[in-house]
Amino acid sequence: MRRIWFICLLFSCIPGSVISQGPVVPGASRAALVKAEKQPVADQQNGYYLNPVIAGNYGDPSLIRVEEDYYMAFSRGNGFILWHSRDLVNWRPVVRHTFKGDYSMIWAVDLQYFDGKFHLYMPINHFPGKNHSAFGNFVSIAENPEGPWSEPVNLEIPVPDTEGYAAIDPGLLMTPEGKKYLYVNHGYMVTLNREGTKATSSPEKVYDGWPIPEEWNVECMCLESPKFFYHHGFYYMVSAQGGTSGPSTAHMTVVARSVSPEGPWTNSPYNPLTRTYSVEEKWWHQGHGTIFEAADGTWWTVYHARLRDYPEIGRQTLLMPVEWTGDGWPVIKAGYPSGGLIPGPKGDDIGHGMVLSDNFSSDGLGIQWSAGKNHLPNIRSGDRKLVVNAVGNNHREGTSLSVGVVNTSFEVTVKIEIHGKSAWGGIALGNDGIMSNGVVSTFTEGPPWRMLGADIPVMDQGHIYLKIKNHRKDISFYCSDDGENWTGFGKGLRIHNSYHVRLFAWGKGQVIFSDFRYQGLE
Repeated sequence: MRRIWFICLLFSCIPGSVISQGPVVPGASRAALVKAEKQPVADQQNGYYLNPVIAGNYGDPSLIRVEEDYYMAFSRGNGFILWHSRDLVNWRPVVRHTFKGDYSMIWAVDLQYFDGKFHLYMPINHFPGKNHSAFGNFVSIAENPEGPWSEPVNLEIPVPDTEGYAAIDPGLLMTPEGKKYLYVNHGYMVTLNREGTKATSSPEKVYDGWPIPEEWNVECMCLESPKFFYHHGFYYMVSAQGGTSGPSTAHMTVVARSVSPEGPWTNSPYNPLTRTYSVEEKWWHQGHGTIFEAADGTWWTVYHARLRDYPEIGRQTLLMPVEWTGDGWPVIKAGYPSGGLIPGPKGDDIGHGMVLSDNFSSDGLGIQWSAGKNHLPNIRSGDRKLVVNAVGNNHREGTSLSVGVVNTSFEVTVKIEIHGKSAWGGIALGNDGIMSNGVVSTFTEGPPWRMLGADIPVMDQGHIYLKIKNHRKDISFYCSDDGENWTGFGKGLRIHNSYHVRLFAWGKGQVIFSDFRYQGLE
């Protein structure tokens, strides 16, 4: 007798690295499918938009403009994902890239364009040949955003004997003459060669950050994520402070400027540029900003924030208009709160969003999926099936892939077939990196594996549909033999960790997934 299991347990997901993806759905079709999934869409189709411009877990944004095209990069495990826009509100995914070498734990990146090429600067914690405790800083280069991207080039920044030096979140400063500097956290700076591929000096501390008022409720000083631009004779540095997590009011973006790329730096009297001042605001942890000039001459900032009461969705990407004070400082344009309607920039609508559902008709996994590199040989997509080789003794050790979710309420369904009497297949909702409460539904044609939960008989079609429904963090479970008529099983629960959905297979044999559906519920 086939049985289905609901299991509530502690688990740690396999660290999320990323994979090459199949074809991206064209603009109009993609936008229609995203709308059908009821994903949050910023463009209100009336000249206004509503944050976020990219929903889901897209923290630490780095944006550049190349003429009338905008590109935004986000780190992903041992690689990155890149998005494209022409109006700053509607975004399409371009590439999800993984590095072939042994690189992992990539943090906040800095996307740049010079010498006719795209450059992605990134801090990497684990890399080949590492012999110190600090992060290494690397650059990957491509002539086109779609790639091919080079393997990371080590900038070979000397590690100073300084307490607290981590060398994370690099930011490139380039003078109008092409001289290049790289800043990292805690206000450290090195010079780079003309190509921007090697350090030519040792790190020197040149900036102490903006003094946070003592009465403000923050997590830490945490000066990091410097981003730069040049305007009217000044170099402007835009940094994050206050701590990415902690209290809702912790994170912020601050601005400083200098007439020299090496400082000294003067803090803006209007700091912070972005911050959450009250737990009652719609967006918490508003920080990590980049300021830039749009193609039409207007100014903007992109940064990340967490949705009030739903930090589990992740750090989402927000866009806010910037104006200049009479004494030459950028500030958020008056009258436009981050949680309200905002007039949108000019530009072409290329169709927004990334479809999360998948019928697995394309060779190569869809761009929405993330998986560990060591899992890739066990995963094959195409012919409307995802064939996964089962390995390991439990779902932690098994083959798995995951997709992030974007709604406060949603449901996910998938059809599962099992081939092999000791193979297990399932769907999970839970955290993707830290030990925490998780939700796992599994199906096997072998003897039942008894753990916490309830089992119910499954009819003998040789397949089953599983559904996990999340209504504002209240979780319920369903199964079906046709994907239309559902039977609830197990006991519901409340989830308080990150919203990622995993498909996994363990044991011996194969698990075939098909008809994966994501549906926002509000």
